[in-house]
Amino acid sequence: MKTSSFQQGSIVLLLYMFGGLALGLANRPLGQAVQQLGVKPGVGTAINVNGLLPLLAVGLGVAYPRLATVWLGAVGMTVAFLVALALVHPPPQPWNAATLLRAVQPVLVLACLGYILLGTMAARITCRVRQ
Repeated sequence: MKTSSFQQGSIVLLLYMFGGLALGLANRPLGQAVQQLGVKPGVGTAINVNGLLPLLAVGLGVAYPRLATVWLGAVGMTVAFLVALALVHPPPQPWNAATLLRAVQPVLVLACLGYILLGTMAARITCRVRQ
């Protein structure tokens, strides 16, 4: 049974979001493990945001080099990561859209743009190599 391009793209988008969610949920244990090594508290999140999420964006951009999927995937991955962070580190106010939007750090918006850029470059290079 052959899958359509739409089905493949949908699966890849789910992988982006699952990856962001998994890394966000793993943020607290990663941070605790890094702190036990004597490193500052925010290094676990920095490893996720600056290392693992970009690797995921590049890897999925190479695996499925479609620009629309890369762009939507990067946004979905970032949103899933933010939701997972909100689950792991709950905000003091009640849960609603405004609370979650206020919790978004500008650096994560810039990181999302970076994931889009890295995924786009990976997809374009992959297309050129495969030709």
